[in-house]
Amino acid sequence: MGFSVDVPGPWDFAYLGDCSLAHAAQIREEDWSRGKRWVPDAFNAREWLCEEPCLDGTQPCYRCCVDGCPGHRECCDLVALGRRGVVAYRTFLEPQVSLLYFRGCGLHCVIFLDRVKVKEHEGSYSPFWVDLTVEHPVVPELLVLADSRFGTLQRLYFDWFQPGGLLRPVEAHVLLEPTCYLHSVAVTPLGGAEIMVTVKVAEGCPSTSLEVHLSFDGAAPSRRPVTGATGAAWRETVPGARPWSPANPALHLLTLALLMDGRQVDSSTVRFGLRRIEARQGQLLLNGQPLMLLGLNRHESHPKGGVYLPMGQLLEDIQLLKQLGANFVRGAHYSQDQRFLDLCDEHGILVWEETVAWQPSLEDLMDETFMALQAQALEETIDASMNHPSVIIWGFLNEGASNEIASRQAYGTLAALARSKDTSRLVTWASRHKTRDVTLDLADVIAFNDYPGWYDASVMEIPETWESYAEWARANHPGKALLLAEAGAGGLAGWRSRPGEEDMWSEERQASIIGATISAAMASGFSAVVLWQFADCRVDPALFAVPSLEELPGLPEPLLNVSESAEWMERLAVGYQITNSPFGFHQALRPRNLNNKGLVSISRQHKKLSFYTAQAGFRLCDASVASVVPGVPLAPASEELVEVRALEQGGCPGCHLAVHTWNVADRPPGEAGVRVHGHRLAQRRSRWGLRRGFLRLAGHADGRSTALGGFLTVSGRVERRGTSSDVSVREAAMNLWRWEAAPGREGVMLRVIAGEMCGTLLSLQGAERDENSVYAMVHMDPSLATIFHLQHV
Repeated sequence: MGFSVDVPGPWDFAYLGDCSLAHAAQIREEDWSRGKRWVPDAFNAREWLCEEPCLDGTQPCYRCCVDGCPGHRECCDLVALGRRGVVAYRTFLEPQVSLLYFRGCGLHCVIFLDRVKVKEHEGSYSPFWVDLTVEHPVVPELLVLADSRFGTLQRLYFDWFQPGGLLRPVEAHVLLEPTCYLHSVAVTPLGGAEIMVTVKVAEGCPSTSLEVHLSFDGAAPSRRPVTGATGAAWRETVPGARPWSPANPALHLLTLALLMDGRQVDSSTVRFGLRRIEARQGQLLLNGQPLMLLGLNRHESHPKGGVYLPMGQLLEDIQLLKQLGANFVRGAHYSQDQRFLDLCDEHGILVWEETVAWQPSLEDLMDETFMALQAQALEETIDASMNHPSVIIWGFLNEGASNEIASRQAYGTLAALARSKDTSRLVTWASRHKTRDVTLDLADVIAFNDYPGWYDASVMEIPETWESYAEWARANHPGKALLLAEAGAGGLAGWRSRPGEEDMWSEERQASIIGATISAAMASGFSAVVLWQFADCRVDPALFAVPSLEELPGLPEPLLNVSESAEWMERLAVGYQITNSPFGFHQALRPRNLNNKGLVSISRQHKKLSFYTAQAGFRLCDASVASVVPGVPLAPASEELVEVRALEQGGCPGCHLAVHTWNVADRPPGEAGVRVHGHRLAQRRSRWGLRRGFLRLAGHADGRSTALGGFLTVSGRVERRGTSSDVSVREAAMNLWRWEAAPGREGVMLRVIAGEMCGTLLSLQGAERDENSVYAMVHMDPSLATIFHLQHV
C-alpha cells in the first residue's frame, strides 16, 4: 500500500543571491555550511536574522546587508526581511519515493534530482506534482532552487508581501507500483444525494485490467471498471446523504482502492459535502435557498513570518470569523492553504478561491507566457481544492484590465477552462472598473471592488455609490447576482480619534466606513458583502525605499517635523488629516509597512472598532422582523420626503422628530454624530428623506444647516443592559430602517432592520433634554415604541 509523509527537514540551506537559476545548480558543497532550515520556510519573511556587528564595527550587519555591502556575503547570506534572490534547499530522500507534492514554492522554483532537472514551476501558491520515476542512486539528493525575484506572474507592485522559498509542506509519496497510481479523485455534487466521481490514473497504468473499489463512509465497497486510458467517471448515489450548509456542515468520506490485475496498487480517501450553489434571477442560492454572503478578504499573513500559519492560528482565524458572524472568505489573492479550507469545510465557512494576480495590465492579458501561467495556476488550484464543499467560487485576474475590449479573450479563456474542469461552482473575477467593465457578461456573477469613503467618494456618498453600481448592473446585465467583493478603509490599530471627531486613519473613521458599506450593500440588493480585510498584513519593504519626502512628487509638506528615516511614513499617515483631504496621496501610503485595512491587527491580538461594527452589521434580524432579502433592493427606489410626528401617546406626545445642537449635551462623549430628539415646538421640526431603508436628514423648519445630509443612526452608546441605545445623525449611514404598521393602531413604527441594535424600535421615551424636548432612543421592548404619523412633503 502506498503512503505519503511530509519532508520537514532540517534541509540544508544556502542563500545564493542575484544569480541565474542555471548557475545556481552548480552550488558547491561549502555553500551548505551557512545554515539549515525547517520546511515550510518563507526564508525572507522574518525580521533581520543577523545581529552581529558589521565588519567595520559601526552598525549591525543587517543594516549593512540592506544598504549593500560588497564582500560581506558571509553575514548577509543569513538573509534579511524582504531580501530577494535565489536560495537553495537540499535533503536526501528514501529510495522508494516515487512522487513529490509541493504545496507552495515561490516565486519561481526548479527541482533537481541528483542535479538533473525534473521540474520547473512559477507561481508561489498553487500546488504541483513532481514525478521521480527516473534513474537515481540509492539515496537520491533532492535540490530545490527557489527564486524570490519578481517575474512574469508575480510583481513587486502587488499590494501584499510575497515571500520566497518552500512556503508550504513538501510531501513524499511511496507507492507499491511507481508507474501506476491514482492521480486524482474528484467528487462533483449533482443535486440531492447524486454525485459524479471522476478518477484519473497515471499514464503508466495499463489500458486494461484496472478497476476501483469505492466505499462511502466505511460501508461495504462496490466495484467499478476503469475503461479509459487515463481514468473514468461514474454517477453515484451517496447512502445516508446529508446536505452540507453553513448551519450544518455535514461531510462524507469516499475511499477508493485502485486494483491492477486484481492486486491493489494504490488507494485514496477524499472528504466531500453535498451542496448546490446557483445564481439566478439576481440571487445566489445554496441548496435552493437565497444566500447572503457576509465576510472578509483574507491574506495568509502573520508577524512570525511567511504564509504557512500554525494550525492553532488557523483555528483562531476561524473562531474570529465565526465570532464576527461571517459565513464567507475570499482568498486574496491566491490559492489558499488546504488546511484552512479543511477548517472551512468543518465550520461552514464558504470560500472564493482565486489564482495569483493583482491588477494585470492589458499587455499582461495579451502575453502568451503570462496567460499560460494563469491557466496552469487555475488548473492546479481547481485540482487541489475540488473536493472542498466550502469552495463555491473560482476566481482569477483580480482587478485586471477588464475595461478593455481586447481583454475579453483572456477572461473568456480562463472562464471556459474553469467550467470545463468543474460545472458545480460559479466563476467570476473582481472588477475595479465596474460600469466601464466590458467582460461581465462572461461571468456567472458580477463582483465589484471599490472604496468609497476612503479613496474617492465621501463617507456620506457611500449608499448612493453602491446603489448606482447595482442599478447599472441590473440594467445592463439583468438576472446576474451582484457581489461587493472589496470595500473598506484603513485604520491604525490603537489609533483613536479626538473626542467627537473621526480622524483619517483612526479606528473610528474605519468603523464608520465599514458600517455604512455593509448597510449600503444590503439596501442596494447585493448578494455579498466582502470587506477588505480580515487582518492587517505586510507589504513589501521595497515599496517604502523612499529616502525623503521630496521624492514623492505632489505630496504636501506635513505639519509634523519628520526626519528622513523610515519613521516618516507612519508619522505622515497618522497626521495626514491635518494637511490633506481624504482623496489622494494617502492611497500610496502603507503606515507601519502594513496594509492597515484589517478588522484585527496582524497579530490578531487587537480587535479594532470596525470588527464590532461589522459584527453588528452582519447580524441580520429574524426574517419576521427584517425585510432585507439577498439580491433584492429595498424600497422605495426614490427618496420620499416626510415630516415625522408622534401620536398622542407616552413619552413625548405630539413631538416632532427633530435635530439641533445648541449645547454639548447634543453630542455625547466620543460620538461623532448629533443627537436626535422629539420637540414639542413645530418650528423645531426636521424633514427626513427615506430611500432604500436609509433615513437622511433633509432639512429644518427654521432653515438651519445642522447635520444636513447625515443619516439617522444608532449611536452605539448602549443603555439598560443592551436593550436600548441613543440615536444620532451621522455622516455615515450605519443602519437601515423600515416603517411598519403599528398593531391595532393608526400610525407607524420605525424599526432598525440592519446594523447596530438590529430589531429595535424608535422611541421618544428617552431622557428629558429640556421642557420642550426629549432625546430619542431605540428599545428592544415593543411597548416602549413610539407610534408616528408621517406627513409627506
